Amino acid sequence: MLAGSAREQRSPSPLQAWLAEMWHRDSALRTHELAHARSYPAPAAAMCAALASLALITGPAFANDPRPDAGQATAPNTEAPPTAPTIANPSIRIVVALPLSGPRRSVGAAARQRLSLMKSASDSSSGIGRRTWQLEILDDACDREATRQLALHIIAMTPPPAAVIGHPCASAAITAAPIYQQAGLLFLAAGMRHPQLTDQRAGPLVFRAAGRDDRQGAEAGHRLRVLAGSSGNGLIIHDRTVLARSLAKAARESATFGAQAEPYELTIVAGESDYTRTIDEIASRMPRAILFLGFPSEAAIILRQLRARGLDVPFVVNDAMASTEFINHAGDLLETHVEVMMPVSINRNTRAESELSDALAASDVIAAVSVWADAVTAIASTDATQIAQHLSSARSYLDKIGFDSAGDALRTSFAPFRRRDNTWQRADLTNATESAASPAVSRSTSDP
Repeated sequence: MLAGSAREQRSPSPLQAWLAEMWHRDSALRTHELAHARSYPAPAAAMCAALASLALITGPAFANDPRPDAGQATAPNTEAPPTAPTIANPSIRIVVALPLSGPRRSVGAAARQRLSLMKSASDSSSGIGRRTWQLEILDDACDREATRQLALHIIAMTPPPAAVIGHPCASAAITAAPIYQQAGLLFLAAGMRHPQLTDQRAGPLVFRAAGRDDRQGAEAGHRLRVLAGSSGNGLIIHDRTVLARSLAKAARESATFGAQAEPYELTIVAGESDYTRTIDEIASRMPRAILFLGFPSEAAIILRQLRARGLDVPFVVNDAMASTEFINHAGDLLETHVEVMMPVSINRNTRAESELSDALAASDVIAAVSVWADAVTAIASTDATQIAQHLSSARSYLDKIGFDSAGDALRTSFAPFRRRDNTWQRADLTNATESAASPAVSRSTSDP
């Protein structure tokens, strides 16, 4: 096109100029990081290569650069100088940090696939709060130094993201949290269950979009209380290891709440092949439910001896029994009333079947994005402080995911599962009479 034509005489609109500037800044940043990737440590170099492509599920807002070519003559612009662009409904940017490389890259792959589907579904509707959104998936390699470099890159983004979600590796989340807090970015750690994140919370902009591993004892005790009924006639068996004692203490306190008496406690010595004396004492106490905390081999032996004595009492065990070893040892006895406490996602769409660790973390990532999107829609703002206040406020509906004063999700961390058709199925989502039953101990001496 010849210089001085009508098109070239027209100045770019303020919006076009602003978008062009953002696009060129972003391109320059990616080029700079790719050129300097070799100077970083190995994990960080892989991260920077990923940053060069940015793994974007988005694209530029325009096809052509609206700026006039350098050196071309243009007619003087008689319009008033443009003011700062005012964008009534800009696109929202959020960053999801995942281990796309390294030892836990399978977690990142599972989450990225779910995020792609979620983004497509959102784009086909009205977006978030009637606004379009960009989703940038970046690699933290499940590595402390790579995560630190990535977090510094994220806080330097222009414009900054409205939220950062992810870092399912504990070391990554704990490393990044104070960086985001200091920069004023909202951070929802998804799939990260280590207590330290919120026990030593970096600040009010940090939240855990996942359960906590240290809640298993309390939630196992609650399940024992449900199965034993208000009489409190439950029984806890453990092998006196440090972990088992810790779980037993939390379970006893939880099971006692609202019951007429606290559950009785028995201890065993791990590694024995016969627990007849323990079975005798169990039979004499006639518990309505048993919680076993220990290892798979001892659990299977006690379960077999219980059933051989005709004691069909519900048998609840800790998450160590969600293993091939326990399944092989217990065999058909798993079809009796045996429940395993397993970690679950905070996702509102509760799954009936158990999820492996990769899928569990992916579900938490999706839940975190949903929680953030719901908050943006509810308060019509992406301001980090306002979102944080909303997340910590009382929930108006029980199906909404809220957070306590420490930043932990107010959702179940562990749930009971039973073995059915070669899969683990949620026991507390089945028929109420089955999941909350309190069968008495049978004194029959015949095999079950």
